Amino acid sequence: MSVKTFIRTCHLPVSVEEAFHWHERMGALERMIPPWMPTEIVERSGGIYNSDTIVLKTKISFVTLKLKMLHQNFIANKQFEDIQLIGPFKSWKHKHLFEKIDEKKSKITDHIEYALPMSSILNMFGKHFVEDKLNRLFTYRHRTLKNDLFLHAKYSQEKLKILITGSSGLVGSNLVPFLRSGGHTVLRLVRTPIALSENDCVYWNASEKKFINPELLDGVKAVVHLAGENIAAVKWSDSRKQVLKSSRVDFTKDFCKALSALQSPPKTFVAASGIGIFGSRDYDDILHEDSKLGEGFLAQLAKEWEASCHVAAEAGMRVVNLRFGSILSLGGGVIKKMYTPYRLCLGGPFGTGRQMMSWISLTDVLGLILFSLTNSSVVGAVNAVAPHAVTNEQFSELLAQTLDRPSSLRIPEIVVESLFGEMGRELLLSGQNAKPLKATKNGYVFLHAHLHDAFTYCLGN
Repeated sequence: MSVKTFIRTCHLPVSVEEAFHWHERMGALERMIPPWMPTEIVERSGGIYNSDTIVLKTKISFVTLKLKMLHQNFIANKQFEDIQLIGPFKSWKHKHLFEKIDEKKSKITDHIEYALPMSSILNMFGKHFVEDKLNRLFTYRHRTLKNDLFLHAKYSQEKLKILITGSSGLVGSNLVPFLRSGGHTVLRLVRTPIALSENDCVYWNASEKKFINPELLDGVKAVVHLAGENIAAVKWSDSRKQVLKSSRVDFTKDFCKALSALQSPPKTFVAASGIGIFGSRDYDDILHEDSKLGEGFLAQLAKEWEASCHVAAEAGMRVVNLRFGSILSLGGGVIKKMYTPYRLCLGGPFGTGRQMMSWISLTDVLGLILFSLTNSSVVGAVNAVAPHAVTNEQFSELLAQTLDRPSSLRIPEIVVESLFGEMGRELLLSGQNAKPLKATKNGYVFLHAHLHDAFTYCLGN
């Protein structure tokens, strides 16, 4: 049996104790899974301690794989190890080795020994395939680990009990493990009774507009409200607009009333909003949180959405409305939609390409949410965008360049309007040049301030 070795080391901005403790917490494994490798945790027994096991189902290219891993050789603050019991390799052993540098710095070394199932052809050609996959995987893992540890070291000194709505969406599904791996206790608001069997779920009865098991909310200090139907899922008919409004404005009012009626309401309410609240603006119109609001369906929807949070403010909660720009992640949103066309050399700007795109990496979305939860000086509207907006044409060119593809196919306005109607005009042909004035003034440090950095990270380059 020909055993191959893969070794990667990463320096971390925290003590060895905190780095190791992060790996012990729930959510750590989920944070290490890249968006291009969809993985389901089928079964889990324990964590990273001796004899703990985990069963995973993952997809590589068009192949679905099932893996069962066993943890062993656990030494606190030093190491733990996982070996394959069931999976695609003939053998697999992954050592996670931790080393102290000083009181506030450490490093982790991932040492992997593996053997492919057939020693002839696969060992000749499969080695390079596996090494390429491992290099991309651990580049992503180490970047994520450093980012998460930095954010938690800066903003997670106080551990909170937090309720999250919209936990199955792009932001929510990443926020839950992010907060848990930082030591916070997370509850998820759900609408299906089957989830009552899970002790982290609070059930919302939509017809009665109340919590079914409100006792779980005892001690909840903060809420992150992300629920709302997908703006870009389908073309905007009158009925679709009503669904979008109901899922945001009407539900937010009911939800805030139910929170206010609790014996001990949360102290902080962080809610999603969007920079579409500014309407369509010229590329040289710089937009801060106190800039004049705009017109159009999205602008009106966002205005009413933010206004519906006043119920929480009247109950004494500190309300933060995060006006998200285009969120960049291969797991969803604009990048997921553009990725395949660009890989097929079918990408390019929309219309003139001069419309401004205010964007933000998913990493900074998570960071800004945590920052807003823990910084009492942040109140009201916050532009949740990176400091440097770009034109749609610049965005398109850099995305194509990152993927090593051309960006020569311009999509005319008439095509966008005929395909997507009002939604196309407001989402694809309109623009806003927003600046995160309040976030930066209050001390938030962007991890991906420039578009190139965000693309490099989220595309795994």
